[in-house]
Amino acid sequence: MYEGDRRGILLDTMRTKEKRTLKLPFTALKIIVSVTLLLYLLVFQIDLAQFWAVVRKARWGYLVAAAVVMIVGTVLRAFRWRVLLRALEIEVPLWRLIYLYFVGAFFNIFLPSGLGGDAVKMAELAQYTRHGPEAIGTTLVDRATGLWVLFVLALVVLPFSTSLLPAAWLPVVVGATVTGVVGGWVVLASPLIPWLGGRVKLPWQAKLERFYHSISQLGYRALGGACLYSLLFDILLIIFNVLIARAFDVRLPLQIFLLFTPLISFSLALPISIGGLGVREQTYILLFGAVGVAKATATALSLSNYILTNLVIGLLGGLLYAIFNAKELTTRA
Repeated sequence: MYEGDRRGILLDTMRTKEKRTLKLPFTALKIIVSVTLLLYLLVFQIDLAQFWAVVRKARWGYLVAAAVVMIVGTVLRAFRWRVLLRALEIEVPLWRLIYLYFVGAFFNIFLPSGLGGDAVKMAELAQYTRHGPEAIGTTLVDRATGLWVLFVLALVVLPFSTSLLPAAWLPVVVGATVTGVVGGWVVLASPLIPWLGGRVKLPWQAKLERFYHSISQLGYRALGGACLYSLLFDILLIIFNVLIARAFDVRLPLQIFLLFTPLISFSLALPISIGGLGVREQTYILLFGAVGVAKATATALSLSNYILTNLVIGLLGGLLYAIFNAKELTTRA
């Protein structure tokens, strides 16, 4: 089993090297998208003097509280990951999963994707457990359940929030929320896409089949447990966003954050920019601008989200990564 798993990991590594040349133009395109959107933001959309005035008035206590909430949330996500791994009878110490989550955030700072840290988590877990496919599958399901539960929360509050949105935005938010819930159900619990794949050649068919194989192995009990942890984490995520808003004296009804957070999270999952930069800011301006938040303030909210979720958590992950690898080197010496 060990040799087989090792050969599988080596083959995946070779395939990755072969595809690297093809990925370089796509990475360059992501850089262009991020730089273009950020330049457009700074030159045409916001007044820099007004932006810095907003930043100077920030209430740092709220931002510190938001950072603490995100740290707790990161630990909670490790519990969710463990539920999925245990369903496959793979035992990994909780501290190791927490470590991998923080390290993933560290590599998100540098890798050309908002999901780049997930690739590092997959590789590290595959090496640690010698279960490459399961490491990939559980990492993807882990993230998918979190996003799906966010959309479910948005759908629950939607009937009580219609008066808070401009009339022109209502069909957009309703359509996106319903699509997110139904789409998540199709991905996580429905055999529809594998059934279609057997009749019509779908894009990324091989990856979809591997993903569904991982889900079928997990079972509904593990998926239910993951969704429960996702609910707890998503509540913390909403609190995190509310605290950032309060730091800049943005006081909106809680329903607005429940509706907007899944849309923001989905935009960050799109592999079209570097770490979501540019896309995140435009999404914030588009959504929060619809409910009266100034562009400079929306930009401050967006960049604070980026700094706290990537830089603060990521730097903690970098510190843990340095300490852990230093201990390994000492032990080998």
